[in-house]
Amino acid sequence: MHWALLTSFLFALSAVSGQRTAIRLGGLWGNFWRLLVSAIVLGVIILIFFPETLAWPTFAWFFVSGLVGFGIGDVGLFLAYERIGSRLAVLLNLCLAPLFATSIEWFWLGNTLAPREIGAAAVILAGVVVALRSGRGRTRSVELQGKYSIGVICAIVAGFGQGTGAVISRKANEVEQAIGVDINGISEAAQRVLAGVLVAGITAWIWHRWRPARLPATITSANRKATTFAWLAMAALTGPVIGVSCFQQALDSMGSGGLVLAVVSLTPIILMPMAWWVEKDRPTVLSVSGAIVAVTGVVLLNWFRVP
Repeated sequence: MHWALLTSFLFALSAVSGQRTAIRLGGLWGNFWRLLVSAIVLGVIILIFFPETLAWPTFAWFFVSGLVGFGIGDVGLFLAYERIGSRLAVLLNLCLAPLFATSIEWFWLGNTLAPREIGAAAVILAGVVVALRSGRGRTRSVELQGKYSIGVICAIVAGFGQGTGAVISRKANEVEQAIGVDINGISEAAQRVLAGVLVAGITAWIWHRWRPARLPATITSANRKATTFAWLAMAALTGPVIGVSCFQQALDSMGSGGLVLAVVSLTPIILMPMAWWVEKDRPTVLSVSGAIVAVTGVVLLNWFRVP
């Protein structure tokens, strides 16, 4: 249980540091540099310690999963960070991802849904609607940029990317078992992040060609550059590197993916005090209530799906 709780804490820390990176570098470039640092660190680890985990049949599926999950998903997430903050962006991302994953499994793999799972999905949507209503009309931080509605759409896209990427990863796991290759979570993350870097780099380059941007004047001084690099390094390490490693350890120690996901789904709740402290994003009673309802729905959905 402690590994799953540590994973939730690290994912929350990755979110708030990712939001600071997005504010300082812009969502697209912040996401690209974060994934690039993660890919380099993970790549070195895999090439030194786990080179036998690289096999073309599984790599192809993990790469496609990364194109959608770390690629489309994280582009949407970082664009949401700079528009609605990490608290609401992560809530929408992590609570909607299971709904997208469940829908795709039903459409693609033919998995049926029990009535209680449909009920849990309804609870998630109800909580998300309440959380969204609490955010409209509020005075936003001066650091946030762009339209609130665009940020919400980007967070929904992030949830779609993460949910779809998770389903494709399960397909990769089936291929892994079929060919008899043992691939750990770190190797899976490395292969998926590599694809994410490709999407993030192309997206940031196209956007820069269309609308060239410069670093804000507030971060051009040496000390602000150092702070920005610190946030970037923290976002890269606490998410795809250390966070994923703890997640894999949680799966190994608890033995039930559904229970692990149920605990990790507490991330939006753990994130709230961090966002309040770092981003000055003070949640209202209504937004806290909506988050609790939505997260409860995610916990129930994952709990119900335990074999």
